Amino acid sequence: MYNLLRFIKINHFLLLFLLIEGVSVFLLLKNNGYQANKAIEFSTQYTSLVYNYTTSFSDYVALKETNEFLITENAKLHSLLKNESEFADSTLIKNKHFDYYPAKVINSSVSKRNNFITLNKGLKHGIKAGMGVITKQGVIGVIHSVSENYAIAISLLHRKSAIGIQLNKNNHNGILKWKGFNYKTVNINDFPNHIPIEVGDTISSNSHSIIFPEGVKIGVVKSIQKNKDDGFYDVSVQLFEDFNQLNYVYIIHSKDAEEQLILRKKITENE
Repeated sequence: MYNLLRFIKINHFLLLFLLIEGVSVFLLLKNNGYQANKAIEFSTQYTSLVYNYTTSFSDYVALKETNEFLITENAKLHSLLKNESEFADSTLIKNKHFDYYPAKVINSSVSKRNNFITLNKGLKHGIKAGMGVITKQGVIGVIHSVSENYAIAISLLHRKSAIGIQLNKNNHNGILKWKGFNYKTVNINDFPNHIPIEVGDTISSNSHSIIFPEGVKIGVVKSIQKNKDDGFYDVSVQLFEDFNQLNYVYIIHSKDAEEQLILRKKITENE
C-alpha cells in the first residue's frame, strides 16, 4: 500500500495527464460519429487478430461440433444441387438474387447496450459495409466496418439497429428494435392494435429491405401489450437465434441493391 501511494505521489502529474487525455478521447468519440467510425475501422484490423487467435484455440477444443455442423451443411448443399424442391422453404432457394459468403464469428457480445460481432472475412473476400448477416435461424446484423481480412457487424442487439419485419400470417409490417437488457428478446412498437396478433405468431424479414431477403425468420411473439396512449401494440419477440452461441453465419449481398439505391436517390433529388 505504501509503495502504491509513493508511486502515485511521484507520478501524479503523468497520471493526471493520462486521465484527462482518456476522458477527452472518450467524449470525442461519444459525441462525434465520424471520429467514432474511424476509430472502429482503425481498431478492427488489430483487435481482430487477437480475437482470431483466441477463437482458433476454442475451435480446436470444439472440433467435434464444428465437424457435425459442416457435415450437415454439406448434406444440405448436395441435396440442393440434386433437387431444389427438397428445400422449397430455404432462404438460399427463395432468394437467388442474393450472394452468400460463409463466415466465422471470432468475437461477439450480448451484455452491452451496443453490441458488435467480429467476423473472419474482409475486403479481400468481397465483403463491404452495408451487407447483411444472417444464420439459418434468423437475422443477425449489418456489416459496419471492414478491414482487409476482417469485418465488424452491428448486432441486432444494438440501440441503432432497426429491421423491417412482417407478421407472417397476415403480412402486416413493422420495425424491430432492441430495448436492451435481454439478448433473447426484441420488440415491435408500431403494430396498430386493430391488427389480429397472438402469442406464438411468427415474425420474419419483409420485402422493404435491400439488405435482407424477404422471409428470413426472426422469432415468435412472446407477449403483447396494448398502449392506450397511442393505439399501438408493444410486442415482445422471442428470437430463434441464440446470440450468445453464434458460431457460423452468412454475409449476404443483394445483386439488385445498387439499382434500387439509384432509383431512390433520383426520387430524393426530385423532391
